[in-house]
Amino acid sequence: MKQLTITKYGNADEAFSLEDKADLVPKERDLLIAVEGFGLNFADVMARNGLYKDAPKIPFVPGYEVVGKVVGKGDLVPEEFAGQRVVAFTRFGGYASQTVADFRGAAVIDASIPGGEACALATQYCTAYYMTDYSGRMHAGETALIHACAGGVGVALTQLCHRQGVRVIGLCSSPEKVAFLQEQGVEIPINYKANAYKDVIENQLGKRKVDYVFNTVAGKTFKNDLSLLAYGGRIFCFGGAARSGKKGHLINDVKFLLQTGFVSPLFMMMKSQGVIGVNMLRLADNNIGIIGSCLRDLVGLHAAGTIKPVVGATFEAAAIAEAHTLLESGKSTGKIYVTW
Repeated sequence: MKQLTITKYGNADEAFSLEDKADLVPKERDLLIAVEGFGLNFADVMARNGLYKDAPKIPFVPGYEVVGKVVGKGDLVPEEFAGQRVVAFTRFGGYASQTVADFRGAAVIDASIPGGEACALATQYCTAYYMTDYSGRMHAGETALIHACAGGVGVALTQLCHRQGVRVIGLCSSPEKVAFLQEQGVEIPINYKANAYKDVIENQLGKRKVDYVFNTVAGKTFKNDLSLLAYGGRIFCFGGAARSGKKGHLINDVKFLLQTGFVSPLFMMMKSQGVIGVNMLRLADNNIGIIGSCLRDLVGLHAAGTIKPVVGATFEAAAIAEAHTLLESGKSTGKIYVTW
């Protein structure tokens, strides 16, 4: 088998090594998967830069999701998985031509589903679905603010909000992405680099009119979002992109924490608001059934045509540095997919 290993932290063109390794042996709940392709997530960029605390120490193989064929299985895996094409959540190890994945975090998929779309359903759509559907209810007529709305999770959140009648305010970083968001049906697309998004929202809607905030940035944006949040509203925090691009250092960590700020449960209680942290890796570690439940629901929604992942770019494995550089640049839209 072949694998793409991060052997040093830093620039994408220096961090990866393509290695040959022995075939894997599945544990009792594992699927052994011959991988067609894998997806990229921004957490991979953070891990490559040494900024993701849950990542293994180098050298390690990143990757949260794969699409491929089951070519072996552990003793406790149901027979129905044997020989099937699946999309599966991996706890790292996805950047490889062969990997193992707990069957409880996998779903059988049809041969007609493009690999990039299937991979998007795993980490990105599962993250979105967990927030919009699994952890609570949304209601028609409400308003959601989505950071990085043109990215993979942002597209997923937009589609899942729209299916419940929720209006979307989408933040992005360029005029081209504004046009992309308009194509996706985003009601209020905002280029945050050209406009102060807090002012735009307050001018159009008034203060405290946002019922849900999906924040993958943290830092200074959190305070802005809190000021926009309606009574009874919820902020979901599921990333720290504002920390990216800076070297791992205690001073940078402290600065990032101070910029994000702190909230008191008492003040949140007075406004009936909630701040919810989301870490799908930790959820998978402690209750893999949540991932599987979300993933299987999403496969059904995809089959019904209710959701349609956007694959913004596809690369061959040999071009992994180019794929990572695109994701890190903030210029990509939708899912980035890598094939063997």
